[in-house]
Amino acid sequence: MSRDFGGGKRRSKGIGIPAIIVGALLLVVAVLVGSRLAQRPRDIRKAEEWAISGPPCPQLSAPAFQAQPVRIHERSEVDDISFGRGYGHMSCDDIVNDGGRGFGTFTECQFSSPGAIEVTTTAGDSYFLTRVSPATVTVKKGVVGCVLAARFRGEQSVPGD
Repeated sequence: MSRDFGGGKRRSKGIGIPAIIVGALLLVVAVLVGSRLAQRPRDIRKAEEWAISGPPCPQLSAPAFQAQPVRIHERSEVDDISFGRGYGHMSCDDIVNDGGRGFGTFTECQFSSPGAIEVTTTAGDSYFLTRVSPATVTVKKGVVGCVLAARFRGEQSVPGD
């Protein structure tokens, strides 16, 4: 009776490293999807609260903006976007695309009574004359929009405050 002491290799019948990697990846995906689904109702509710409609703000050229009487006295940076206003307060937030149902976000700011608004993005400058009206500015993929309406009436706040 001969015994083989170490001459032959026995293979383990365990699950193996590839299966562990696949399992870990599936776990990560499940956690991410679960987190997104848990946050979705909050994102939809916030998008609905921030869905402001109204007439468009009068937009001005740079020379016309410089010639009008309201001067920019307050500036704030939000998500690498500069917002300037003459007066009043502003509140900004990041809103999830497609009414809170999509992926990615855009920046939206509400102003109590800015007089005039200057928005600077990487795409350039936009100028709006709002006079005493409240206003809401959205910046989606570098495109700036403004309507003469807002629900905000309080103190300044920006994301992260």
